[in-house]
Amino acid sequence: MCGAAAAQPPPKDAFDRLFAQTIAKRDSIKSIRARFTETTVSTLLQKPMVSRGTIVAAPPARVLMTYAEPERRLISIDRKSLVVFWPDRRERETLDIGQTQKRIDQYFTQATVQQLRSMFDITMTPDSALRDTDRVEMIPKRKQIRQGLDRLELWIDRSTLLLSQMSMSFPGGDKKVIRLDDVELNVPIAEDTFLIRP
Repeated sequence: MCGAAAAQPPPKDAFDRLFAQTIAKRDSIKSIRARFTETTVSTLLQKPMVSRGTIVAAPPARVLMTYAEPERRLISIDRKSLVVFWPDRRERETLDIGQTQKRIDQYFTQATVQQLRSMFDITMTPDSALRDTDRVEMIPKRKQIRQGLDRLELWIDRSTLLLSQMSMSFPGGDKKVIRLDDVELNVPIAEDTFLIRP
């Protein structure tokens, strides 16, 4: 018995297990639709700004966020561009995010668990405030990442293995928290869903 037990590989870290499970889950996801609540804390704001709306995503890189309040706004993202449109003002802004997307792929989307651990100090703990949810905290080790991000926190629902909340803390004290509700998977999405028209 002792010999057999000694021959067994040590159990994986909880985050390693979660990572493997979410990768398997991600491969089955063709689209996501959810309501979101976005809370922005900034040194430029007297109080936190709370925005609400809906999000539609088609992995790996197409996203449309439709803000309903406090001001109507649409944000469309693909591998090359980020487009922001304010319907009531008829204003539109387009940003080239090709290099940013490549860094996101390098640091997150395409990284192995070993690569993530080489770039971040990672801890995972149950969140007592959110039922059946684990909180993953990622603190950058590399100076290049720390220049743009102090801390990333992810809340993962144990039953669905889906992201329920994300918090990004930035150098200087700013912070953004996004909570997802009523998440639906693999809903039909038309090809022109992500286009923003005047």
